Amino acid sequence: MLRELRKQCKTLVALGACAVNGGLPAQRNHLDIRDCLQTVYLTGLGVERGFIPNDPELPLPLAQVHPLHDVVKVDYFLPGCPPSADAIWQFLTDLIAGRTPQLGHGLIHYD
Repeated sequence: MLRELRKQCKTLVALGACAVNGGLPAQRNHLDIRDCLQTVYLTGLGVERGFIPNDPELPLPLAQVHPLHDVVKVDYFLPGCPPSADAIWQFLTDLIAGRTPQLGHGLIHYD
């Protein structure tokens, strides 16, 4: 889906920590997905009579989580979890005006 999107867009922005670097989901890349699901839903602290969700509406977990730039060319990166509304506004304002987006001190954060 991402590759198709990239083919059809002029500018692609990685918006937020998950898109920029994989975010929190990528921190489980070194874990076995089965063990992770069992711990979270069945045996973890505070879990009573748990079950692993199995609904066709839920996407299957990926074996590995990757930032967007591992898959396609990304033109701009806007980190944050989430990026602040002011940062998004400034970024889009610059981009629409034909300027290279410039986010000054205080607009970019990595948390």
